[in-house]
Amino acid sequence: MKPLAPESSITLMIVDTARLLRKRFEIALSHVDTGLTVAEARALAFIWRNPGLRQTALADRMNVEPMTLVGYLDALERAGLIVRQADPADRRAKLIVLTEEADPVLDKIGAVMKDLREEVLFGLSEDQRKLLEGLLGTLKDNLLNVETEALTR
Repeated sequence: MKPLAPESSITLMIVDTARLLRKRFEIALSHVDTGLTVAEARALAFIWRNPGLRQTALADRMNVEPMTLVGYLDALERAGLIVRQADPADRRAKLIVLTEEADPVLDKIGAVMKDLREEVLFGLSEDQRKLLEGLLGTLKDNLLNVETEALTR
């Protein structure tokens, strides 16, 4: 006999919401002239939110293979939007840094993110929005702590 499906699963709801949000973000990005592919614009947005990360850490955060990210970074570097700098702690590793030339593109990506945020949060009061942000921040911190603990074992 098969087990009964849970009546409510916050985990699956969050996974589904994240998937839908990412899809909606990518669709919205496709309608904005950034001069980049949607994947490159998404990578640039991740770099913007996570400045100075190593390439490997960025690939991990984006949930893409490191070689896939290299292609995006190559294109962003050719466009003059990022530079790869040697990590002072490990010269073999590269840190990803935005250039000033990225600012106009980031303005466009930021406008997409703002519009999407308003679309997704429609109908929520300011207090509800703040509460949701705090709760999601706690969930993220919990997941990062579990991930960090797993890596240090």
